[in-house]
Order: sequence, then structure tokens, then C-alpha cells
Amino acid sequence: LAEALQARHGNEIMRVIFRGAALSHYLDQLPTTMLDEREVITLHRVGREHLGEQVFAHVARLAGQLTGDYILANRIPAPAQRLLIWMPPWLAGRVLAKAIGAHAWTFVGSGEFSARSRPGGMFLTIKNSPLARETHADIPLCNYYSATFERIFSRLVSPKTRVSEISCLATGGKACCFDVAFR
Repeated sequence: LAEALQARHGNEIMRVIFRGAALSHYLDQLPTTMLDEREVITLHRVGREHLGEQVFAHVARLAGQLTGDYILANRIPAPAQRLLIWMPPWLAGRVLAKAIGAHAWTFVGSGEFSARSRPGGMFLTIKNSPLARETHADIPLCNYYSATFERIFSRLVSPKTRVSEISCLATGGKACCFDVAFR
């Protein structure tokens, strides 16, 4: 998120938002362990308050794309990536969603991740999403997740993949649900 804030709004705005969330120490020394979800929740809340929901949505989307790039470069072994690319999209999507589910605790914290197939794609759901819980918004707030999922699925399942958040806890939905269309 720091990299995305800096790229979109410059160093000063990035520092203001991290200071507002009482997390500026991460700008001096990157974390080496998992973050407490409360820190992530606070950082996103402060970002939305400072920049507004619409503008921060673009920042969160860029952060998700960057996270997707990181995951592809560092977390999914090259042989697994080659295998997924070779599979038909319906199968690769299921295999990738299962792997994401096994590691979901790293990005949903105390939330709950699930996936289910549909013709031409799948639905990914995050119940009690850290990015949307205990807040109300006019727009869906999980652009970070949408962009991360889209980056990974478009590289490993189908280059035409598009992900959209079709339900958000913050806008009154029961959960945050993402439609993954392999097109």
C-alpha cells in the first residue's frame, strides 16, 4: 500500500496516511512478520478518510496489482505456475482457488474465504472482510482483493480474466463476493 500511495499521490501523502494510522514505523523498516489485521483495517480506513472512497479505491487497486505481482514472483513455485497455465481454465481456476483458500488466513485474517465454480468462472467470497467490516460505504471497498485476484487469475488461468466485487459487506451485503470471469 505504501508503494501504491507513493506512486499515485507522492511521498508526503503516503507519510500523512501512515502517520494518521500510527504506522509510520513501517516506512522506515518494512515488516518481517505478518501484520495484525487491525493495522491493515486502520490503514485502509485512514486512507479512505484522507483521500475519499473513490480515490482510495484506485490506490487499493494498484496495491492489489503489486501484491499479485509479488505473489507470482515469490509465492507460487514456477513449476506450479507452468502447470496451471497448461490446464483448461475451469480446472486451473479450481486448483488455484483451492491453493488460495489454503493460504487465505494471510490476507483475510479473522475473515473466512470460500470459492465455488460457475460456468465460465467462479465466485470467491470473503465473509467478515477486514477491509469492509465495521464500516459503511457508498462503493465496494475490496478493490485490493479484486485486483490481487485478477492479477493472479489472469496470469495463471486465462489472460482475459476479469474480477469484480458484486457484493460488499460495507455496502450492506452479507459478505464480500467477487465474480471471477475467465471470458
